[in-house]
Parts: sequence; structure tokens; C-alpha cells
Amino acid sequence: MLIVYAQHDEEFEQQAAEATQAEPWLRRWDELLDDEALLEQVGADLARRYPLTRQHGRHSTPVEVIVRLLVVKQLCQWSYQQTVEQVSQRPALRWLCRIGGRPVPGKTTLMRWAQQLGPETQEVLTEQVRRLLGEPHRGRKMPRKRKAIR
Repeated sequence: MLIVYAQHDEEFEQQAAEATQAEPWLRRWDELLDDEALLEQVGADLARRYPLTRQHGRHSTPVEVIVRLLVVKQLCQWSYQQTVEQVSQRPALRWLCRIGGRPVPGKTTLMRWAQQLGPETQEVLTEQVRRLLGEPHRGRKMPRKRKAIR
């Protein structure tokens, strides 16, 4: 069953509040990521995988968590593995991504979610990243991380 919002863990919220004081930009990112239209669009893409995803089955990772993980990955220009590691280790990022005390989804899961998003949704996510970075939203591509030559 597709879940849109994550349950808030009160105890973890208090711990994360201290961590976010040292990094005030996280509060701004949090406010800008509260976008219901974006959550609905991503949820629609994820629901296309199976016909009854919205009504039946085990509870999914909340769409809110998926969006925030994918946006953090893009913002920080991390690989899927780096995203999982960094979010796992940093309480402020766990708070931002609405993970709380739960395990962070693995890199393969993140890749699968990203592949399920349609081109329009990927463009909306990229626009959201540009908005968070304060960049102009038209006519520019996000810088890509260069691959190391082995």
C-alpha cells in the first residue's frame, strides 16, 4: 500500500533539532521540500508499477521519504551508496529525509525508485533541486559528477 507521509518520531525529532541548529540550511530545505503536488506526482509514478499499489499490499516506504532521499542525493551530488551512508550516519539528514530511527533504504532500492519516475517527474525533482540551490530554473542543466577513470 502506497503511503505518502512518514510517521514522526517525537524522541528523534528532539535529537535532530539540536543537530539542525548547527546546520540552519537544513530547515530551509525542509520547508521547500514540503510540496504536496510533488509528492502526488511521485506517488502517481510509483503507483504505476502495480495496479493496486494504492489499496493493497504491505506498507511502502513513504513517498515523502523517497522524494527527500532522491533530492538530497542530487543536491549533494552523491552516488546512491554515498547517499545511504551519509543519511545513515548524520542525524540531521535522517531528520530531513524523515527516516527517524528506522533503517535507511539500500542503494538498490533508491535506484529502483529513481528508475520508476517518469521524465516529467524527474524534471520536477530537478527543478526542486535548483530551487533549493537558488539557481535559475530554465535553460541550465545540473552539473554532473564526473566519473573517475580507472
